[in-house]
Amino acid sequence: MSLILHDFMIYCYRRCEVKKTTLKKRGAFGFAVLSLLMLLTFSAFVSVQANGQTVGGNTPPDMSVDALQYNRTDITPSGYMETIQAMEMNVFFYRNVTLMMNCTQNCEMNVTIDTQVRNRIVSVTVEPNQTMMLTMNVSASPPQGEAVMERTLNFYMGLEPNATLQLQAQLRLLVNQTELSAELDREVNASRLTWMYWNTTQAQWVPVESHMDQNGYLVCNTDHFSTWAIAEVESPDEVPENIHPYTVIGLIVTVTVATALWKRTKQNQKTQ
Repeated sequence: MSLILHDFMIYCYRRCEVKKTTLKKRGAFGFAVLSLLMLLTFSAFVSVQANGQTVGGNTPPDMSVDALQYNRTDITPSGYMETIQAMEMNVFFYRNVTLMMNCTQNCEMNVTIDTQVRNRIVSVTVEPNQTMMLTMNVSASPPQGEAVMERTLNFYMGLEPNATLQLQAQLRLLVNQTELSAELDREVNASRLTWMYWNTTQAQWVPVESHMDQNGYLVCNTDHFSTWAIAEVESPDEVPENIHPYTVIGLIVTVTVATALWKRTKQNQKTQ
């Protein structure tokens, strides 16, 4: 496309040169107008919606040329239903999130994205043992009842299938350290970022082994869905600051009881 545009612009220029002695002003004006129109046409070409065409803007760096693309840049979805065909890469361009979704089984997906979420590119690959319906809620803050963490990327992704099933999944979020630092108004250290999920039984955030891939995505693998988030930690094994208070109380009680039993055992040994 760029080569055709280039050749056509050269042709217009030469035509103007031929007539410049008699129509110099008119030719220059015409050349400028033609150039502007062709540039606008080219820009529209790279930003047009279509399956098999490229949607400009938040385009994933590793998007395959045969991915099925859907331009939803005019909406922030709320309960929006998407159909995922098995074994096909689908890319949904929403107003504030680009979602790459790949599933080995047919999947119906109900998508809701908070308007407060800034531009994010996220990828979800799922290998379930059966067809499924999946509810996805993306927000800038944790759902009600889940603790707020420090130094997050203001990105929480709730994934909930409609039934109990076995699955393997990979979650990826594109990390642009410069843009995130400017957005969050603090320095973001990409080497300390990790995926975390909300453990409903323990009522706390649990860090999951994560790594940066060659395309700039923070990646983790999992065998279950929950609410997922990303935060900076000192190390992957660091416990989040907002650990549930009942967990702390339980640890204190356990240590206190164990200490009291140890002291009583020592006293009994001395009296014997």
